[in-house]
Amino acid sequence: MLEFSKILFVTDTDTSAGPLAAALLKHYMPLEQVHIDSRGLAVLFPEPMNPKTVAIASSKGLNIDRTSMQLESGDFGQDVLVLVLDELKKQRIYDDYAEAVNVYTLKEYINEEGSINNPDGGELPDYAKLYETLDEVIIKLSNKLKQNRI
Repeated sequence: MLEFSKILFVTDTDTSAGPLAAALLKHYMPLEQVHIDSRGLAVLFPEPMNPKTVAIASSKGLNIDRTSMQLESGDFGQDVLVLVLDELKKQRIYDDYAEAVNVYTLKEYINEEGSINNPDGGELPDYAKLYETLDEVIIKLSNKLKQNRI
């Protein structure tokens, strides 16, 4: 059994990198009993996924068919792992949510340094680069989660 029952990827709008990371982790951990999803820090109303992210994911065999969702206080818990792309979002979550626990940058959690850049507004090749970066990091995340079973 995994250490966490729920894993959330949190980005600003929940329309690109977060849902893509969640889809990748589901792909690499299909048999695990864990809820994998994403949330946004600034979701004023549900929005569809970024079409460039959907196109890249689709070309790799991943389906991202959802609308964005706002991060809420009830999303946190001792058995919930919250992963963000950079240190600023991590700090923002701790500043804005008193209930926040187990919040890490994605690279920090896999014992690497640095941030992952979200190409908001970029061109299709920028989103392809995001996919490649996330794919590499999510494989490492999947391996670490599997090794840390309780």
